[in-house]
Amino acid sequence: MSLYSPARIASAVALLALAASSACAKTDVPIGTDCTDGFCDEGRPSFTPPPDGGEAEASLPPARLLCIATECPAPYATCAKAPGTPATVCGTNLMSDAENCGACGVSCQGFSEGFNMASRCVDGACAFECLVKGEQVFRDCNDLLDDGCEVDTNSDAANCGACGNACDPGVRCIKGKCGCSTGWIDCNGTCIDPRADDENCGACGKVCQDPAVMCSPMPPNTRYGCLGSDCGQLKCDGHYGDCNHDLSEGCASDGCEVDILTTDDCGACGKKCLPDEACKLDDRGEPRCAPICEKVGLVECAGKCVDLQTDAANCGHCFNNCVYQRPNAVGTCNKGICGMECVRGFADCNGDPADGCEVDLRSHPGNCGACGHECDLRAGQPCVEGQCLMVECDAGVETK
Repeated sequence: MSLYSPARIASAVALLALAASSACAKTDVPIGTDCTDGFCDEGRPSFTPPPDGGEAEASLPPARLLCIATECPAPYATCAKAPGTPATVCGTNLMSDAENCGACGVSCQGFSEGFNMASRCVDGACAFECLVKGEQVFRDCNDLLDDGCEVDTNSDAANCGACGNACDPGVRCIKGKCGCSTGWIDCNGTCIDPRADDENCGACGKVCQDPAVMCSPMPPNTRYGCLGSDCGQLKCDGHYGDCNHDLSEGCASDGCEVDILTTDDCGACGKKCLPDEACKLDDRGEPRCAPICEKVGLVECAGKCVDLQTDAANCGHCFNNCVYQRPNAVGTCNKGICGMECVRGFADCNGDPADGCEVDLRSHPGNCGACGHECDLRAGQPCVEGQCLMVECDAGVETK
């Protein structure tokens, strides 16, 4: 018989198939323990199924059943805002409402009137704070609420700048400081520089007059006045400076030869502005270096750089003020056009700008949190902080 006869080949194929079938039958052999069969995976990790043989179930919190609530939660209450005005259900926060502080009808207003103080409701109790009125800074220095904030620390010599800070005898308190700076004098409660003040030259009330003999012609940009505490002295007039210091020569001087309203001499001789700055007059009429508006993409209005696209006081063009006198609304400027914007918590739900932002989204049950979002009005469900009030049903019965 030939070595590669069909009979021999068929027999060999059958034996190989039987061997392969035996090897594949070992389906439960753990990885790494079949080294005797020539399939060794030493050093490789093994997989261990969960102890229960199944997939781990996710732990979810139990669901809670919520029901419509009608009773106000603390610290909210139903208080009338004004006589004859219907009260908003749960619309008053007793912790912060100045007209209903701690309880309905307990007002923090009224007592502070005429006592230089303001009042607020803080944590359900009235709190008072002293006022600042212009240049008057009031403080409660005797710790007595009965007379309010009785001291103006900007002018009281016994409490100058702060309670208990007393000035020396005969020294006046001026703008919260005892007396005036070195070289200045107190003239009727105002600090004056007697070295250059034409109305108080060398002393309070000493007014300078033109001298009997004057230069003719006068040196350029000069006038007579107080200089070095003496009247009748040549001094610079307007925005000019004596940069070569020859005014002492009198009529022979070339006067005040430098304009100190330029970028090379802004407010003083030799005071240079930066390349992107120009010399301008400030609110007090004094020269100062300020940014060039055009170089930063802005427009100059009354000496200030503004964005005509967004500035509500200069919208579209200088001095176009987007004043908007409507309830709970403020004027806005968007792309140079005036508009209206509601303050936080309010909305214009009727689409009529004439009455401003008429709805308080924090407490309006018909527009709770957003225009048109209604609470259950038939059940009397209130709106609290922009949400329709809900509570757990039956002390929180679990539902699946």
